[in-house]
Amino acid sequence: MPRNGNTTRDQILGTAMRKFVEQGYDKTSLREIAEEVGVTKAALYYHFRTKDDIVRTAMDEFVDTVNEILDRFETQPPGEERNAALADAIMELLGDAGALPFQFGQANPTVMARESFGTRNKEYVGRFWSLAAGPDASADAVLRSTLAFGALVMSSMPQSPLPTTASPDERRAAGRALALELLAPLS
Repeated sequence: MPRNGNTTRDQILGTAMRKFVEQGYDKTSLREIAEEVGVTKAALYYHFRTKDDIVRTAMDEFVDTVNEILDRFETQPPGEERNAALADAIMELLGDAGALPFQFGQANPTVMARESFGTRNKEYVGRFWSLAAGPDASADAVLRSTLAFGALVMSSMPQSPLPTTASPDERRAAGRALALELLAPLS
């Protein structure tokens, strides 16, 4: 998902994930995706044979990108500066269409349950809290860092699941501030 979106393959991924969120995985056909992207069904099949292939690819690419971000921060010394940069990197990833994997999971829980996506999500959230709270973190530290990650994710959703009239920029600023507030005692 986090690729540049310029290739036909990336356009298919982005369009499909958006449609799966908007109208549901089961109610979205490959034909609809192909039509919206402006390719033939055969061209779509060149890239992806099934809707499951599309979801698996989008989720794998998202998880790989999150792990690349986390890898970059593992070598930096712990502290407020690293936590702020890590929060900014996660929010940048989640900008634009980057939040689609989370929205997909909320909109299509049965698809998420039948794949290993939930386990992989727990792995990178665990890596995030280990970076933010340390490898031998207390229960308080783990909860703080997990809630901080949640604040970043929830505030980055294009259509907020939260009952607020705040603009997307205001939500993102509030989510970042809350995440850093939660992480501050861990620095």
